[in-house]
Amino acid sequence: MSYYTVREIEKIDQPILCENGDNTVRNLLLGVQPYSITELCPIDGDTATPRFNSPLEATMLTDGVRSDVYTYTDERWFRFTRGVSRTIVFRLGSLCAVSGFGMGFLKEDVSGVKLPRKVDICLSENGVDWQRVYKCRDIFSDGSACRVDVKRDFDKTYRALYVMVEMEVVGHVWVDEIEVFGTTAVPADACAIVAEDLDSDSKSIIVNEYPSYDALDGVRNVLLSYNCIPRNKESERRPGLGLITVEEYLPHLAYIDKDGEMKDTFFDGMLYLPYSMYTYSAEYKCAEGWKHYIENTFAPDANVDALNKATAIVGEKLGIQNHKTKVYFSVLHTKPTYGEFPEKFGDIDGDGVDEVMDNFADRQKAIKWCIDTTIEKFKAGNYENLVHDAFYWFEEEIAYANKDETALLKWTVEYLHSMGYKLFWIPYYQASGFMEWQDLGFDVACMQPNFAFRDGIPTQRLYDNAEITKKLGMCYELEIGGSDAANVERYMKYLDCGAETGFMNSIKMYYQGGVPGEFYAAFKSADPELRKVYDSTYLFAKEKYVSRNNK
Repeated sequence: MSYYTVREIEKIDQPILCENGDNTVRNLLLGVQPYSITELCPIDGDTATPRFNSPLEATMLTDGVRSDVYTYTDERWFRFTRGVSRTIVFRLGSLCAVSGFGMGFLKEDVSGVKLPRKVDICLSENGVDWQRVYKCRDIFSDGSACRVDVKRDFDKTYRALYVMVEMEVVGHVWVDEIEVFGTTAVPADACAIVAEDLDSDSKSIIVNEYPSYDALDGVRNVLLSYNCIPRNKESERRPGLGLITVEEYLPHLAYIDKDGEMKDTFFDGMLYLPYSMYTYSAEYKCAEGWKHYIENTFAPDANVDALNKATAIVGEKLGIQNHKTKVYFSVLHTKPTYGEFPEKFGDIDGDGVDEVMDNFADRQKAIKWCIDTTIEKFKAGNYENLVHDAFYWFEEEIAYANKDETALLKWTVEYLHSMGYKLFWIPYYQASGFMEWQDLGFDVACMQPNFAFRDGIPTQRLYDNAEITKKLGMCYELEIGGSDAANVERYMKYLDCGAETGFMNSIKMYYQGGVPGEFYAAFKSADPELRKVYDSTYLFAKEKYVSRNNK
């Protein structure tokens, strides 16, 4: 169901001309109301409110009033949140000669209000035949809180009655004015609209099937295995957190029944990534902190070393020769959303010169060090029961507003591919760049529905995420937010959805808050309602789970 009331576009058989048209160039959209707005993907939960998405009757897009207050709370901004994109259609008073457009945006880093990466302008004379006359891909600003005005001229002057603005919306996009410039008098040399298929770009990315297991070299069920916390009072208060043991890995690598008998294999892939308390700390933003993270990952008798030993135990007890577990490591990010890096990152590669994370070459150097050091550590460990053939791009969105972001990602993909490694990504729900995951170079992408963590999100979110990921050829992340009854029920809905929609039969990735985590708590629990989380997850991993809705 659309958040906005759908308004039909009237087909016009005969051109509507202005009786008193003149040749004065002006903003033809000033005061135009009403207009239609549609979103590409569903808007739900608390985002389906005026706080995050201004109502259709709001006038801020065409009232001629520009905000000079650069904060998301100012009421002069029209608010758009999520939904991937908006298509806004305006009808002019008569057939006009249109020559350009303008838009005003808010950029406020602290509140997450971003500039759109894509804005397209399409025109029609009759409401049926459309032509895309401008593609805007160069909206940037270095300011942290500012107004960004975009004004562009078309290559020609076109005859138009309808104006369509197609704008990417991931996260929050605040707009306070959309303008179209032209004259109400239509000169004889104004270009007629040449009809084209506006959906041709989107059709090219439709896959309409979940990825096969071959996409990530046969792995089926990947558990997010968080490791490393900052070396501060938190590590003193929670000793052992971020250092996973053999005993904690065993019930994840093997299914152990209620009698304590090991019956079958379970998760066949482990993804190492840092805890958020580490990434939000100052330690993540310096070379010494990165070195600490790598050392933690390969600590003796923990994490990778413990996983190798636990895999050997599972293989021996289940009688599986040459039993292996896949391991994946994070490519740490050099301009993350976790706060600004200091001016000097530190000397990451030992050449005596501090790296600066505002410099592309230094960012590239830091990522290369992270990849190379991880590979060296893994090979030096002689982990005979583990296989490493892919890395994970740690950031959960693509920061298109940063001019170096896509170039850095492209370099990373090419570097890893040159050595035979793949790169995968787990964006949050409708995160910036998720629709372009293939063009960005990822071998696999797996989208989070983010249903588990907020009561106000409807169950339909799970099914919407299943539909979107299937269309785009992505896999699905399952999430559990706790061990209480409400969290267990939300998690079971993931399993039901997966069995019903088919993502159960594809690559799956699982968030459980860390390791040992919620699955381990369910494994240890004597409460049958909690224990079913562990047992049902095993059945799901083995493609044997049956939705409760089908029983």
